[in-house]
Amino acid sequence: MLPSLALTVLQIFMISLWSKESDYVSIFKGLTQWDSHWYLGIVRQGYQFLGFDKIAYEQSNVAFFPGYPLAVATISRLLRIEPEVGLYLAAQLFCWLMWIYLFLFYRRWQIPLVWQILASLLILAYPTSFYLCVGYSESLFVASLLGFLYWSIHWERPLLMLLAGVHGLVMSATRIVGLPVALIPLLNLWSGSRRWLWNLATVSLALLGGLGFFLYCQLFFGSWELYMKMQPYFGSSFVNYLAIVQAHTYTPLFSIDHWQSLFSPSRALGDQIWAISLSQLFVPLTLGSLLVTGLIDGISATAGKSQCWQERLGFHLAAWSMFYIALAGGSAVGQRSMSRYCLPVHLVQVLALVHWAKYTDFSFIPERIRPYLGNTLKLGYVLLAFIFFALNQILTWRYAHHLWVA
Repeated sequence: MLPSLALTVLQIFMISLWSKESDYVSIFKGLTQWDSHWYLGIVRQGYQFLGFDKIAYEQSNVAFFPGYPLAVATISRLLRIEPEVGLYLAAQLFCWLMWIYLFLFYRRWQIPLVWQILASLLILAYPTSFYLCVGYSESLFVASLLGFLYWSIHWERPLLMLLAGVHGLVMSATRIVGLPVALIPLLNLWSGSRRWLWNLATVSLALLGGLGFFLYCQLFFGSWELYMKMQPYFGSSFVNYLAIVQAHTYTPLFSIDHWQSLFSPSRALGDQIWAISLSQLFVPLTLGSLLVTGLIDGISATAGKSQCWQERLGFHLAAWSMFYIALAGGSAVGQRSMSRYCLPVHLVQVLALVHWAKYTDFSFIPERIRPYLGNTLKLGYVLLAFIFFALNQILTWRYAHHLWVA
């Protein structure tokens, strides 16, 4: 718990560096913006829906899932603090829980200490990791996601599967991408599990969070699909399920204007186009990492060089499903928030990669090649961590100055 707390405090400290305020309440109250206002509105007035026009849109908040607002309201009432402070305290508490689950995975897999440090730093330095400590739902979603994956591995122990179902319920009640991830325990049915009823019960309980919100909209507003209907008012006019295989999704990668925008210091510190250009870059990079890690894992497992691949399969499927749904929804708005949506994808990928490295036999690599390969990997890690951290600080600065990030 202590290393997890230290990393959370470090994240809070890095955010506070860019604030002109000197105390916790003033620092984080000054960061309230964008989606944070919507979550605060739900906490204070509950869900409202007045109609599908531009004026009613300002008071129609059904485009946001209830998990995070419920957590904020609960913590605010228990601690008797104002909701605006509870908005950030809740996010930071769940950020702490996320790091705890990360270290629990390390301990279960007996990951060497050096690997733990390197993996954790790669998550800490991720360009949009600061969203885990501000008034957004990222930390609650990722914490419940990791808890769901952690406990659902115990498919022969009903009580722990029940605990997994509770985490899954919170996960699917926080973000819509939690619904497909909630189906992962069904993989246990192909593993010869005799506890098939408990696996189905876990999935059903996990789905209840998101489906319960749709039922709420049906009962109180007469339409279960209000969440989808409100998306055009937030920019996403349609969901393009073929975006991942369409060429125009990746055209920014080959655009001179796109790269000029990214390498322009003036735009990086003040232009909304720069943040959007960066988000667009995350699409091919994240897809490439998904393809490479999946291919390497698949080949090594097929060749019999990697063990326990069934345990990693759920991580790969979770990463792919979160990326696919985020891209399908974000393609209509120029992929402008993909840098934030790829955060949980990156985190799950890091865990899968650490597990793969732990349970893979690298003896097939010739002795004379190993030093060169090791030096290449070290150099690649240093460059990636440096780029991540530099982008992290630029984006944190932008967020602290109320400029568009994601």
